[in-house]
Amino acid sequence: MLENNDRIAQSARGRFFPFTVSETIKVLRDLGFATPSYQKRIDIIFRNSDATGSHGNVIAAFYPADKMIVYSASEDLDRQRAKIMLEMALREFAELGKSAKPTNRRQMSVSFLAYHAPQGKLIITKRVRRATQVKYRGDQKFSNAFKPKGVKTDEQFIKSLDLI
Repeated sequence: MLENNDRIAQSARGRFFPFTVSETIKVLRDLGFATPSYQKRIDIIFRNSDATGSHGNVIAAFYPADKMIVYSASEDLDRQRAKIMLEMALREFAELGKSAKPTNRRQMSVSFLAYHAPQGKLIITKRVRRATQVKYRGDQKFSNAFKPKGVKTDEQFIKSLDLI
């Protein structure tokens, strides 16, 4: 078994994480997320990001059988509400990724994102990133052998949930 590659950030000024690391691990274990064959559980990443996507503020991202990214929330948001939103997002991710297997993310990467929309909704999307690989020729620079020639990203709306 390999160790997990968890990356835990401290919350930035004016931001907070709805769950602690131990609460996140407990919820992931309780919901039965698919794990990689070489690790005990999926990797957990806590990230500070105030980026707003096309659907609203990003709450969490899930790469099936690979990693879970939890984004910090703004202090303007009620802590209890943020906790409920993150738990709802994790439940949806668990349903979507039950039978997922790890994939070669160099060519195609599938991820699920949860957004908090301004209308008080939780929006779940599926993002597929496809990369066109370059054919390596012996006289080329070796570091270019693993870089994609082109990257195409598609994001599909999956589900919208009303928040109470």
